[in-house]
Order: sequence, then structure tokens, then C-alpha cells
Amino acid sequence: MAWHPKFSLLGALLLGAVSLGLLLFMLGRLSAGAELGQWLVGVGLGLVILFATGVGMVRYLPGSERFSGMLQQGATSSDEGYVSARARTELVGQSGIAASELRPVGIADIAGERVQVTTEGGWVKAGTAVVVVRAEGMRVVVKPAREIGAGSSS
Repeated sequence: MAWHPKFSLLGALLLGAVSLGLLLFMLGRLSAGAELGQWLVGVGLGLVILFATGVGMVRYLPGSERFSGMLQQGATSSDEGYVSARARTELVGQSGIAASELRPVGIADIAGERVQVTTEGGWVKAGTAVVVVRAEGMRVVVKPAREIGAGSSS
């Protein structure tokens, strides 16, 4: 189950507010001359309340009707026919020119199109002739043409 972005933003804001409140509590107690024992009891009690509230939220909010739209309930997979991006298999075997440095990711001009590509780990200078060796979803893998013995840009 994935968290909804708005829920994560809300959680970050709540965490920040609680942290700020705890900091202000500690500064106020120490500057007022309270004993260390009283201060530790106050901080400990605050942390226990924070923990109990967090456990309650994690346990009961996902099943709550009011907050049901904040959590993603289902998932789709490629086995069920969902494809997030089409594979660029038509690029395999085509030549191009590295438009930027590939270290190992960058941009290459392949068949008149600027494509985000990655190498198999090596650094390729801009302007180097490259050849697409495989395409896995949106990941297009290239090698310098001199390593393959392939021709120039098409």
C-alpha cells in the first residue's frame, strides 16, 4: 500500500510542528529554571503522547471512511496489462551521437530524436558516435560505436 503525496506532506508538516513545539517546550522549561527531573518528565510524557498518537493514526486512519481517499488501495502490474511506458525497442541497433556527456546517463540524438540514454557504466564524451544495444522499458542502453565496430549516425 502506497502513501498518497498529500498525506506525506501533511505528515511532514505535523512532524515539523511537533518538533518545533518540543523545542520551544524544552527552551522554555530550561530558561525558566526548572529542575532537570521535571524537564525530563515533561519531555518523556510528550514523547509518549506523540508515540501513542502516531500508533493510533497508523492503526485506525487507513480503515477510516473519512481518510479512505488518501491511500492508494490497489496496484497494477504489467502482468495485468498495465504498462507505464512503452518499451523503445525500435531504437535497438540504431546509431546516434551523444548530445551530452554520458556519465553514465545523458542525452543522445538517435534517429533525429533526443533520447535519454545510459551506458553500461562507462563515461562517453559528448559528440561520440553511439549505438543502442538494448531497450528495457524507458531505459535505453548505448555503447560507443567504436566498441561495437558499427557505423555512423543515421
